[in-house]
Amino acid sequence: MSRDWLDGFCPPEKQRFRFQNSPDGHTRLLEILQGMPDGLKVGFEVSGGQEWVIWRVLISMGLNTVQLPPAQINVELITCFMAFRPEAGRTLPDAKLQILWALTVHRAQMVEARKRLSAQISARRKQGVSAEPEDMDSSLKAFLESQISELE
Repeated sequence: MSRDWLDGFCPPEKQRFRFQNSPDGHTRLLEILQGMPDGLKVGFEVSGGQEWVIWRVLISMGLNTVQLPPAQINVELITCFMAFRPEAGRTLPDAKLQILWALTVHRAQMVEARKRLSAQISARRKQGVSAEPEDMDSSLKAFLESQISELE
């Protein structure tokens, strides 16, 4: 699974497929999966959050669906891995945890932006230039704190 594509491999027929990661591609994937035997377990690699939509759909269909370690593995390796380690993989977290993870990523990005802004402020001070970004830094810090408090 990736931002643009859903790549699949189904043993024992060694059937490969590739669909666009779009509503139409999701429909085509679901058609294939509905024809599979009971007890099917679907595994996929991490794709930066692009997998959340189809993951929810697969779970709602009652399919045992897990996310596997992001070890640069291809679809055949995922299939073999799941055959030998059926207990492996991460199940879909509940909605609140999904939101928390998304906010955590967003927060990390904002903290990094704040570090860069602080470095710019420090450099301006050393050069004797007005540090107007200090107001922006205070606003950014207040925004981060409000986002965190909403989680509590």
